[in-house]
Amino acid sequence: MSGGTAITVFVVSIIVAIMIHEAGHFLTARWFGMRAERYFLGFGPTLWSTRRGETEYGVKALPLGGFVSIKGMSPLDERLAPVADQAFDPAAVAEDRTREVELVPAGASGVGEGLPPDTWRRLEDELRRRGAGRELTERLVQRTRLNLGSSSDLGLARSVFAEVVTGEVSDTGRVGDLHHRIMEGDRGRFFADRPAWQRAIVLVAGSVMHFLIAIVVLLGMFLFLPQPTGEIGTTVDTVVAGQPADRGGLQAGDRILAVQGVASDDYLELREVIRDRPGQPTEFVVSRDGAELALTITPAEATDPESGETIGQVGFLPAEITERYSVSRAIEESFVGPVGFVTLFVASLTGLATVFSPAGLANLLSQASGTEDRAVDGAVSLVGAASLAGQASAGVRGLLTLLLLIVSVNVFIGIFNLVPLPPLDGGHLAVLGIERSVNAVRRVRGQPQDFSVDPRAVAAVAVPVLAVLGVVFVALLWLDITNPIRLPG
Repeated sequence: MSGGTAITVFVVSIIVAIMIHEAGHFLTARWFGMRAERYFLGFGPTLWSTRRGETEYGVKALPLGGFVSIKGMSPLDERLAPVADQAFDPAAVAEDRTREVELVPAGASGVGEGLPPDTWRRLEDELRRRGAGRELTERLVQRTRLNLGSSSDLGLARSVFAEVVTGEVSDTGRVGDLHHRIMEGDRGRFFADRPAWQRAIVLVAGSVMHFLIAIVVLLGMFLFLPQPTGEIGTTVDTVVAGQPADRGGLQAGDRILAVQGVASDDYLELREVIRDRPGQPTEFVVSRDGAELALTITPAEATDPESGETIGQVGFLPAEITERYSVSRAIEESFVGPVGFVTLFVASLTGLATVFSPAGLANLLSQASGTEDRAVDGAVSLVGAASLAGQASAGVRGLLTLLLLIVSVNVFIGIFNLVPLPPLDGGHLAVLGIERSVNAVRRVRGQPQDFSVDPRAVAAVAVPVLAVLGVVFVALLWLDITNPIRLPG
């Protein structure tokens, strides 16, 4: 895999992970009957969107994240009234009648009987807004018009419409089903209307999705990919162009059986034979495509950096020995292995606490200003993580490194989102916990259980938190651009 391909895979995986994060919020909110009005990738101007049911799905110009709009999470959100209240509102119908009269040409006989056309169009729009399909909408409107006849009595119109809906749309009894959306509007559907345990699940669902992504990738990695053992074999992984091995015909994939008559499965033993023959033609016996070949290669003279003696080198890199894990071993490694979920969870938690501690923030700013050298084991931005993915792209270890980066980022984002500070999901959880705790005390005291955290207090905390996050983001991005971490070798 090339470095560019690895970076592309990493970036796409992060975008997909963000959308899965938002899907966690979206699906749980829908399951509990909340109104999830929009589900979008990116921010800024809308490039494309479509409506399915009551939800608008789309893509925006800046793919820097994603969002789902759950009504009731903002105090400015307005509730939808029942469809009949919206469509047959007396003031709105009066305006419809006025427009109808104004559109009648001079000298014409006047307006028609019954409700104005704009009223029926508004009924259609409201039904579609609540998620009714085109055919069902047309059927509900036509049956209501037919049964109402020429009457313009709005009370009768509401009654007729309710009867038609009852006959056409089944009532499952679930908050948020189509019958509820048409007949009840947003009653009981706002975020704050739902029980605290449901709201908590919706808030936690995003982070849970990141943890599930990490576990699935780890399981796939350990189940389906060969794992390095740390031992070197006698199979050739890479031949250096222009070196004696290349000139002598050695190829990647060849398995060296013997060197100058010394047969062994131990690479270190064969290497010693090569080192002892600088400048001397040496016979290599290799296995290639099931056949044995004899090659003559003359090791070049080189100086051992440790001993200073002259040694022989032919210019190839041996492949690392790999093994396949059993299902039970793969599951064990995925959860409690050296790079398993639990290990990475603890490491991410520790790293998060370190970076955002006063000392950690001071060190990061010192590194960004150039007064301290960058820590090679320190934090990176997503740009830096993508760079590391590109650097470690070759061979089995490169693919494993890429997958571990994807896992690590998902674990970190999952934990980070649960930090109990607004505007993070954990901040909303903290607010929910405070409200529940205070109201529990009020219940014991016999007081009304109507305490809620003032949104202004939440905003007062969110602003400095965003400021700190912005500083950390900019500092890491600056370091990753001007002084990126380089992998050894």
